[in-house]
Amino acid sequence: MERRLGLAFTTLTIFAPLAQAAHPQQAIKPEGTAEPLEFVATAPTPKGLAFARQVLPATLVATGRAAAADGSARAQSRVIYLNRDGVVLSPGDNDSSRQRSSIVTQPTEIASWDTDDATWADTVACITDLYAPFDVKVTDEDPGNVPHIEAVFGGHPSDVGLPDNVGGVSPFTTDCGIIESSIVFSFTQVLPGDARTVCEVTAQEIAHSFGLDHEMLASDPMTYLDYPGERTFQDDMASCGEYENRKCGINGNTCRQRQNSVALLTQRLGAHGTGASGGTGTAASGDHNTSTAGGCAAGGNGAGAAIALAMLGVTRRRRRR
Repeated sequence: MERRLGLAFTTLTIFAPLAQAAHPQQAIKPEGTAEPLEFVATAPTPKGLAFARQVLPATLVATGRAAAADGSARAQSRVIYLNRDGVVLSPGDNDSSRQRSSIVTQPTEIASWDTDDATWADTVACITDLYAPFDVKVTDEDPGNVPHIEAVFGGHPSDVGLPDNVGGVSPFTTDCGIIESSIVFSFTQVLPGDARTVCEVTAQEIAHSFGLDHEMLASDPMTYLDYPGERTFQDDMASCGEYENRKCGINGNTCRQRQNSVALLTQRLGAHGTGASGGTGTAASGDHNTSTAGGCAAGGNGAGAAIALAMLGVTRRRRRR
């Protein structure tokens, strides 16, 4: 049966723990051949990992609106919730407050990320630092009904029916629009367990839900190119692509010729210090001078993880169900 966004899903009353039935397999399609709600993916990295995006039509986002054609739409979801505690999801339009995801086709449980507190603190600090130039809050406390992007850490790609080598997945619209209240995934059972790798993978998945494509700039977390250092969002215009240049978009659709990560995130989130973001928990730290004049913004590499940790004061609160 064809699955469409916007349809009402039957409400189930569950009186017992969620059965661990296998999620129906979902195919990865070549670019240009995927139907709405199907998936495209990068070619595997040298370590064998692939990363997927789910193709969403431009008009079928959670708020029922697409991003403005000039990319000037400002996200309502300017809180990023980092969830390592596991989650039970139901299928439907993306709605992080109600735990609904377009990526699953049936009620689905994602196991928690079984890592130590130090690695988790380093991961939170890293993501906070990467998003510090923008008007967004990063927290590992559930923001509740405040509009937010939820990044789920844990589980295995087979939990959502994807191939065993998929390390992460986010929905992505055909016009590179903002997906309000999106839920993105970093499958920690197949990713290396170090904080920096998980951080950079997750930063990319989050940015996909703000409409950023992959790009051919090795120092930026939107890349798949090798890089010996720690990536940060770059204030440089770059071609989109995974391993060769292409126009920006998904599944054969073009939304822009090239991409500047800092400029796009500044357009869609605002610059740090403008004070428009809401929610609870840990705010993104760091003070960066930014400007959107001429369609670009000054980025900056941010403070190191140790400084970010000192500023964070992060406390974890497990979600209760």
